[in-house]
Amino acid sequence: MNKKEQIFSATLDLIRDHGFHGCPMSMVAKNSNVAAGTIYHHFENKDDLIMELYHYVIQKLIDVANENDDPSMDFKTRFMNFWHAMKAFYLQEKSVQRFIDQFLNSPFYTEEIQTSDNKWHLWLRSFFEDGIRSGELRSGVRPEILAIMVHGSIISSVKVNYYHSKKVNKDQLKLGVIANMVWDGIKKQDE
Repeated sequence: MNKKEQIFSATLDLIRDHGFHGCPMSMVAKNSNVAAGTIYHHFENKDDLIMELYHYVIQKLIDVANENDDPSMDFKTRFMNFWHAMKAFYLQEKSVQRFIDQFLNSPFYTEEIQTSDNKWHLWLRSFFEDGIRSGELRSGVRPEILAIMVHGSIISSVKVNYYHSKKVNKDQLKLGVIANMVWDGIKKQDE
């Protein structure tokens, strides 16, 4: 892990635990074991760090999705691999999901960022376009809508695991079945 990644990792953990405002650069330096001067060598200020961290996190999502995708497989298999890999990633990297939640609900998420081409959104659109082209997904539904529905189901499942894990375990809920239910909702319907 290089210095910049050390800074990103420490910042993600600090934001998870303290939010954007409870995460001063001095704390980032201490928790990343990087000198404050080194941080300012990489980032102009905290706002710059948060914006770069957002792009870093987006790239991590794309990397996980790509690592778990094989376009030569049937789309249902690709879908299931995607759904379960993303859920596992978010569960393992709790700081990433919490950072995204905070970022999307902050002044950092400007109209410009919302309307610009986001590499993650482009990846999702392309993925679901493949499913539509293959004939395995419903036609007439925009890939962006499919992405919202599917990714939303992953995030909801992850949040249930975070916040209600004792109840999930006690009731022996198998949340993986959600992927099958979502698939049933987006697959091409029999005429």
